[in-house]
Amino acid sequence: MPHLGPPLKIPFAQCRSREFLNLSEVDAVIAQMSLTRSPVRNQALAILLFCQALQPIELCWLRWCDLNFAEKILLVTRNRTKTTRCQSQQIVINLQPLCPTEIEVLQQLYEQRTTDWIFASERKQRLSERSLHHIIRQAGELASLALSVHPYMLRRSGLYYRAALLLKPLGLSLRECCLLWNWHQTNIPFSAEAEQEYRAMKPQQKTAFLAALERMRGFSGITTKENTIDYLLGAFLLFPHLQGIPNDFWLTPPGWESGNFAEKI
Repeated sequence: MPHLGPPLKIPFAQCRSREFLNLSEVDAVIAQMSLTRSPVRNQALAILLFCQALQPIELCWLRWCDLNFAEKILLVTRNRTKTTRCQSQQIVINLQPLCPTEIEVLQQLYEQRTTDWIFASERKQRLSERSLHHIIRQAGELASLALSVHPYMLRRSGLYYRAALLLKPLGLSLRECCLLWNWHQTNIPFSAEAEQEYRAMKPQQKTAFLAALERMRGFSGITTKENTIDYLLGAFLLFPHLQGIPNDFWLTPPGWESGNFAEKI
């Protein structure tokens, strides 16, 4: 019998029509965690993926010493490798404020702790990224979502939501945001009409847009502006009309927009 080899990976476009969740779907995934084997841990996983917009590996490497309940601060070591969270000589640390909902569920999880890992497996080891993917997918199935859900969808929705909060008071359209990005960050030639549209925007809007871009870069841990802009413009995927965005979905910490997240050590 011939060896068939491993199954071919199915392209994402064939698995799902989009790579983010609407807020109602975020709610559904978090709610269904109560039906899983470790409801408190799994609910905390989903909430932090959305609220803190963490990468799976960043979430799985969190220890209780990274959490300050008194100051309501989470220390996140930014890293994209799978062997250790502190490989490079220059380490980027984010000090991110926690909202009341996050504090409440983490306190419940702290009372159940068996290891120094915030998110531990049933074998009292660090929860693996593979297990995290399984937990999130299972919650999506329990919620009867039409999409196959994975952790990055919660992270991406969280970043879109934060970006929408930053853009909402600026009164900019998606086209205007694209014009601002192309004018300041690319060498794309402008037509006379596009240049006229750009110059019609208020100086305060231009300054605030660039500040929002830097704020998203600091919060997300993304190093390049070219990758950050995708999440800033993605706010219009989640909210085509930004004025309709709720300001307190999952109780986003007040004042986070003006925070200085990243430190290098």
